[in-house]
Amino acid sequence: MDALTTPSNWQRVRLGNIGITISGLVGKTKQDFINGNAKYITFLNVLNNVIIDTSILENVKIYPNEKQNSFKKYDLFFNTSSETPKEVGMCAVLLDDIDQVFLNSFCFGFRIFDKAVDGLFLSYLINSEIGRKAFENLAQGSTRYNLSKSGFNNVCLFLPPLNEQIAIANILSDVDNEIISLKNKKRQFENIKKALNHDLMSAKIRV
Repeated sequence: MDALTTPSNWQRVRLGNIGITISGLVGKTKQDFINGNAKYITFLNVLNNVIIDTSILENVKIYPNEKQNSFKKYDLFFNTSSETPKEVGMCAVLLDDIDQVFLNSFCFGFRIFDKAVDGLFLSYLINSEIGRKAFENLAQGSTRYNLSKSGFNNVCLFLPPLNEQIAIANILSDVDNEIISLKNKKRQFENIKKALNHDLMSAKIRV
């Protein structure tokens, strides 16, 4: 999408002008991830989702008076490196209200302060073909590709008015929920088939 094909009421925004980047965990050792007392968002949770899956948060030890950045509802998260340029800067948004959740050190957070931007819409946009092209151009490296925060801040995207952002995000979210439901049904039928196959082949059920 460019200025020639974009609807007139869509605005071009620079990411660095609508929010701030926030670093993930720093100074942690392997021991800190054993019997932790706080929750953190893993790298794969960011890479594989548009919305953070809070059912698979993992544990990390946070010590008294330790200074670490925590995150909150509507924050977005991005991976800083990948084996392919197309997977650099994949985005996921936190939609659950969790008290003190932290972030793995291979990602960074983004807190939107512009009230005219919807986090869920932005997550869908950045993971779309349009967003992937914008971030792919920023990927640096040869065997492993990296995303700099300065490059991230300079990414420009076209956004519709807020009400349209919310409507688009809701449509895509509903489709995602339907896909999840169908996948769950598929697994259920696969389990039924497996059990039925066993019972038929072992003559527990006669036909």
